[in-house]
Amino acid sequence: MTTMKPTVFKTIFYQLMLLMMIPVISTQAQRIHINPDTRMKAVFLMNFTKYISWTTLDTAKVFTIGVYGIDDILLPLNQMARERRATGQTVSIEKVATAAEIEACSILFVPVAQAAAFHKLRPNIHPQNILIVGESLGFATSDGAINFVKRDGKIKLEINRKALREANLTASSHLLKLAILVGEDELLDLD
Repeated sequence: MTTMKPTVFKTIFYQLMLLMMIPVISTQAQRIHINPDTRMKAVFLMNFTKYISWTTLDTAKVFTIGVYGIDDILLPLNQMARERRATGQTVSIEKVATAAEIEACSILFVPVAQAAAFHKLRPNIHPQNILIVGESLGFATSDGAINFVKRDGKIKLEINRKALREANLTASSHLLKLAILVGEDELLDLD
């Protein structure tokens, strides 16, 4: 039986440690390269689970957030979902493309690059119990209930209470205080 010299052992040890560190370094690098606005939108999407009431989610074991198409927001959402799982709440992040996939979501995020394609698909989607969130001009008055807008350098929310009501959803008063309410003329006609 041969014995390894201490320098060979140290070299192998350091190589193994480096290999074990690559996933950690990679995750940290990914966190650094995410646009702060994208990260803030992901935080909002995750927190909507606390400030929006769904009529059918009382018994749901998994809360599903769908992203229509491919977008940078998938990375921070997946990271946050893993952190939530550690605290006991299971949140699934899905990339969706069809009406059937969308209807399985509790929250759907439509990136600005996918807004036109989603607008064409929107008539095929039954909106009950789906919070549809976008980030394009006029989204909360045409296709969804919440829209991210940038005002004074900060991400703000536009909320359409009529669209929330049509989807059987209720926003907390705390969330409504933070929002810019849109589509209120139509809401007054309903009351």
